[in-house]
Amino acid sequence: MPSSRTLLIPAIMWASSAAAGHAASLELKPSPSLPRLTHEFPCRVDKQATANPTEPWRAQLSRRSAVYVVQHLEKACRILADRRDNDSQLVPETNAILLEIYNSALRPIYRSYPDLETTGAPEWRPKKVFRAKPKDIRRDTALTLIKELRRPQLNISQLGAKSADRAADKSEAQKTLQLFLDAAAELSFAYQISYSAYPDLFEKLFDDIPFQPRTNESDAAFRKNAPPLGSVRLSDSALALVKQLMREVRRLTKKDDEIAYISRVIGSKRKGPTDTNWTDEGPHWGLGTYSRAQLPPDVIDNVQGVEIVFGVEDPSLLQGKVVDVRSNKLFVHD
Repeated sequence: MPSSRTLLIPAIMWASSAAAGHAASLELKPSPSLPRLTHEFPCRVDKQATANPTEPWRAQLSRRSAVYVVQHLEKACRILADRRDNDSQLVPETNAILLEIYNSALRPIYRSYPDLETTGAPEWRPKKVFRAKPKDIRRDTALTLIKELRRPQLNISQLGAKSADRAADKSEAQKTLQLFLDAAAELSFAYQISYSAYPDLFEKLFDDIPFQPRTNESDAAFRKNAPPLGSVRLSDSALALVKQLMREVRRLTKKDDEIAYISRVIGSKRKGPTDTNWTDEGPHWGLGTYSRAQLPPDVIDNVQGVEIVFGVEDPSLLQGKVVDVRSNKLFVHD
């Protein structure tokens, strides 16, 4: 089955607040429980011998934005370096990623704020997620930051998969993947300020999502997982939530061919820029969308004027049931 353009409820709420331009102030307070990273932090691996000798591009952003970005990049580098130090086979590829982060993102920031290179970013923890405004980061810097950090982020994911394949057992593989996921997430947090300052850049993400065409196999999967048409109801609050999602998706994509999709998610984890740990959301009902061109017409239901597809491994879990909302989360009852 093709991947949906899933917008889980927390994600769509972040998108809405970013688009509305709600920018919380960055409250910086020293945290003595966190160790200070010295100027020898791992992103500068073999700097004197291998760093790019050319002058880097200059990042144009406010100091608080610079501190925010450097904090997350330093954390990503520390995670990668710790993993590298425990697995000699990872040394060449990990060092290449660390150096790439340094050359492509950190050096440009240090051109504007040299003291951050000398001492490292202050180890302060904001109480709220920092949502930048255009005054905090120039548009060309926002665009470049996204581009330059997506590349090492992809490399981190690929290296994580490669490292997990060599794990002795499933438990070790999961722990390994989690470490690389942590590092990749920190890069996402670093360039998230680009999206909060310029919501239209977030909207363009939808243009980058690969379109997976409809196939006989995908049609069969949709049909296997769909309860009979008309057998699932939506509560008023669930219907309102679906309509809210579709309005937001159509605004972002500038298209009207997206179909709502409610499915059973086996498990997922969530983490924000100010979170220490991941929140395990476990099995739950997810809300997303598919393009009409990806769906067999006979699985598209119509509930009170809203076109929607339901999918679950055991369709009897939905047949004759009501999809409802509690605490901004979907659930199913009789």
